[in-house]
Amino acid sequence: MLCTSLQAADTPPELLQVPPANPPASVAFPAVPEPGKAKTATLFPRYEPLMPAVSFWTRIFSEFSEQESVIHSTAYPHKILRVLDFRPQAARMDENQLSKYRRQAESDAKDQMEDLIAQINKKRQNPETMNAEERRIFVLFKDVKDDHLFADLRGTIRSQRGLRERTEKALRVSDRYLPYMEKVFLGYQMPAELTRLPLVESSFNLDAYSKAGAAGIWQFIPSSARIYMRLNEVVDDRRDPWTSTDAAARHLRDDYAMLGDWPLAITAYNHGRGGISRGLKQVNGKTLLDLIDRYDSKRFGFAGKNYYAEFLAAVDVERAARQKQNEAALEPLQFEVVETQHYVPYETLRRLCGADDELFRRLNPAYRPEVISGKLYVPPGHLIRIPAGSARNFEVGYARLGSHERFEQQRVFYLLHKVSRGETLGKLARDYRTSTKQIQQANGLRSTSIRIGQVLKIPPHEESRPGPITVAVGESKPSLTREERKQALRESDGPATYIVSSGDTLGAIARRYNVSVAALRNSNNLSSSTIKIGQRLTIPGRGAAAFRTHTVRNGQTLSSIARSYDVSVADLRGANDLGKSSMIRVGQKLQVPTR
Repeated sequence: MLCTSLQAADTPPELLQVPPANPPASVAFPAVPEPGKAKTATLFPRYEPLMPAVSFWTRIFSEFSEQESVIHSTAYPHKILRVLDFRPQAARMDENQLSKYRRQAESDAKDQMEDLIAQINKKRQNPETMNAEERRIFVLFKDVKDDHLFADLRGTIRSQRGLRERTEKALRVSDRYLPYMEKVFLGYQMPAELTRLPLVESSFNLDAYSKAGAAGIWQFIPSSARIYMRLNEVVDDRRDPWTSTDAAARHLRDDYAMLGDWPLAITAYNHGRGGISRGLKQVNGKTLLDLIDRYDSKRFGFAGKNYYAEFLAAVDVERAARQKQNEAALEPLQFEVVETQHYVPYETLRRLCGADDELFRRLNPAYRPEVISGKLYVPPGHLIRIPAGSARNFEVGYARLGSHERFEQQRVFYLLHKVSRGETLGKLARDYRTSTKQIQQANGLRSTSIRIGQVLKIPPHEESRPGPITVAVGESKPSLTREERKQALRESDGPATYIVSSGDTLGAIARRYNVSVAALRNSNNLSSSTIKIGQRLTIPGRGAAAFRTHTVRNGQTLSSIARSYDVSVADLRGANDLGKSSMIRVGQKLQVPTR
């Protein structure tokens, strides 16, 4: 629950600063070429023992309908034991009826298969005594030379629903986002194939939300999301496909920095890099196959062992679909980016850019319902996507806003919590990531005593997103403001501090920050590579800012040059003493800041 009250200041509005509005008529990213077999095989090895699982998931993605359930064993997923077809029931039942009917039918089918396997095990030495169904299953496993096979199959039977229709829809939706996603991953010098992971995670469902609390196309859980993006009472960046893609790239980059292997890093995205690292140590292994073969953990079950195989299958299915695609691909969404200078109602921003509600929400999907409904304002420094070509009109309209539509403070708001048995003020402070003192002040409490059923006002805890961000027309990661980005760049010139967390190694930290292990050891006076959790490490600086020279060509503007070098217009002006002017001439030599 949320309660709010209004506080506003009456000051004249400032002119909104926006990127120059001269985008090309159509922003089209070049298609990423299909990687060579040698490169793909090196980055994403197709281990022979995993190929049956890859074949199974390929059929799940492309062959079996959502109204079909495949009965199989976790030990031999590619050997289909039975297929349940619910299409006749789907035609005459509502969703709830069908769901209940399907769950019961799947449960009955698994029980029946367990009984059937038990009978086959008893008759395995005398197959002539088997009935037709028993003989069919017996023959299905004739290539497995193991007398204990059917005894071992007991307890491994599961059902898997098909994903054909969902995958077909996902491929259509992905047309709008994959060009940008590939550009982000390639910008981090990471394989573009990794952008196919949302086919596994969410089927590119922008509204996906799991029982475990994972959200968005990349299915970030809250704990991981708070490391890589904003997750607070105003925004949930997990629901933003552009922002969450940048976060996923950094997440996978960190997974790879620790594990040094893409099959392991991809599996870590599902299982956690700490869990993968512990598993490898436990079995004294180095590869994913070592984990699958020897790591015995309840947490590392069928899903974890099959995640990399699912990824390979998704890459294959997507590539095959693109090759035979008959209809034209959907165009990527086109937009410009503006920055707020005050606390502004969401509806005001939508009105200023002239977009309908559906388009504005699609371009800015991270905002919470409380913001959309007007209970909270969009804070200053937020980067807002608006339809391409509307930035100038937005700027003029923003400058004319009265004090009733732009404010200097957020609405004062609290989360409401009803105290349950066993809860203390300290526990609530930890759960809501605030302090007992702040809760006491919000509720006028003189002591830390609370009672069951008491409703407390909890001050919100807002978090900023780490990491420098570059913003340009047509490609946006709405997080840090331009001023925050400049500060981040200034701070990156000198040494940084890193706090060691579980699973970190000196080598992984060195790769993450692109420095040598020797440099790390020298900067921290380490006589060995041993580090401990909580230890603060100084990351040596990687050089001060430098400049390159650019000669202005016909048709170029300050904005287009800034985009081509991935710098801001303000940085270009500052480096060339242009003041507030964007006037440049053909043949003029500009100093372009670079790292």
